[in-house]
Amino acid sequence: MRIPFDVPSYQDDRSRCRIVAATPGNNPVLWEQFLDGAEESYTRHGVASALEMSTIRDGDTTTLFFAALDHAEVMVGGVRVQGPYSSVDQSHALVEFAGHPTGRRRVHAMLDERIAHGVVELKSAWVARDAHRGRAITAVIAESPAYSTAMLGARYALATAASHVRSAWLDTGAIIATQIEPIPYPDERYRTEVFWWDRRTLAFDAELSTWRRMRRNTVTLLAHRRPSIGLPEAVAS
Repeated sequence: MRIPFDVPSYQDDRSRCRIVAATPGNNPVLWEQFLDGAEESYTRHGVASALEMSTIRDGDTTTLFFAALDHAEVMVGGVRVQGPYSSVDQSHALVEFAGHPTGRRRVHAMLDERIAHGVVELKSAWVARDAHRGRAITAVIAESPAYSTAMLGARYALATAASHVRSAWLDTGAIIATQIEPIPYPDERYRTEVFWWDRRTLAFDAELSTWRRMRRNTVTLLAHRRPSIGLPEAVAS
């Protein structure tokens, strides 16, 4: 599989993968591979229903997706992005907290405070079972909030994720919404938390070397598209 030259991408040395930022409409073959990989992963973990394949398959709810391609150009992981939202009710996090009224109310309030500044949401993250550098691919996925906010012109990124990936998210500048109790989603095996990224403060919230790498990769991704999106001038100290 050959990736078109105009598809934004960068090389990640840790995972030895090329990370591609694509759209379902413009890259249907990649999108089908993303869906196949996600379905296999979620089914393997017994949470296929959380993927909501019938809802996401047509790509209409996905603005952008990131795919990790190994040296043989086989997709070994990825994550998709929804938004920027025009309405609070578009957020999938509200669906996940439907059975938890207090948490749902707090998620709604946080979305309402931020939506005017641009909010994107990360969903459907997966890593292939046979990926040789699975942890490195997980780290790449955790960096996608920085890239998606820059590429889509949003200030904030939101994700709900199980606590076992917390450290990877925190390294990339995530802030845990500690006022929201973790919930058992998709099922009782998981303790799912709410994470936020603020593009304006990533330089201070992220681990320093991670911030420098994300900034460098962001420049590479944006160079493909040349949008009028300015990079933050803040430098972590």
